[in-house]
Amino acid sequence: MAAAGRLGVESRDGVSVHQRVTAAGYTYITVGEHLVSGPRTPAEFVDYCLRTDGPSRTLHDPAFLHTGLAYVRGGRSGDTYWTALWARPLTPADLTRTAAEVVELTNRERTRAGLPPLAVDPVLSTAAQAHSADMVARDFYSHTAPDGSQPWDRAAAAGSTRRSIGENIACGQRSPAEVVTGWMNSPGHRANILKPGFTHIGIGFAGGGRAGTYWTQLFGA
Repeated sequence: MAAAGRLGVESRDGVSVHQRVTAAGYTYITVGEHLVSGPRTPAEFVDYCLRTDGPSRTLHDPAFLHTGLAYVRGGRSGDTYWTALWARPLTPADLTRTAAEVVELTNRERTRAGLPPLAVDPVLSTAAQAHSADMVARDFYSHTAPDGSQPWDRAAAAGSTRRSIGENIACGQRSPAEVVTGWMNSPGHRANILKPGFTHIGIGFAGGGRAGTYWTQLFGA
């Protein structure tokens, strides 16, 4: 950032700060970042974080367990550029809890619409998790994978025999509540969540990539 003279989540080579975190071997369930220029000392940087709404919320978020901080002085403008990262490492329990929260929120929306809840299908869950991880690993964001596979292909490859398959994906959202709200505010995604014919669901989540988080809902009937 100092060399470019500007703040940015991606460097000039197109690599995001989230990709750098996972490339360093840190796999996360949640991450927060602050990219700041101006404060000249650690005390000034912390003061900025405490008096600014977004950074202050991140600094006080009990979900985060680890932090990393770096700064560089100089660059084109002579300013000091700061990168601060807060994160919680991915554990199987965190992944299970996150998927369960997405299912709960999804079923809450179906209940409000007078529809029966969706049951968790382990096979759909496997396929959904694989797609989220694949989007991070191969740096794409699409229902169609680079090999041309579609949601129903991935479900079948995981062992599903369900006759109807639907998929929602999202990237960048930091919590189950945020991602489900986003889907419900999108007509196409909302239609999948509230489709009467769907009976089962699987959830996938992966941290990393350009957007930081990648979510998959896979529906079946």
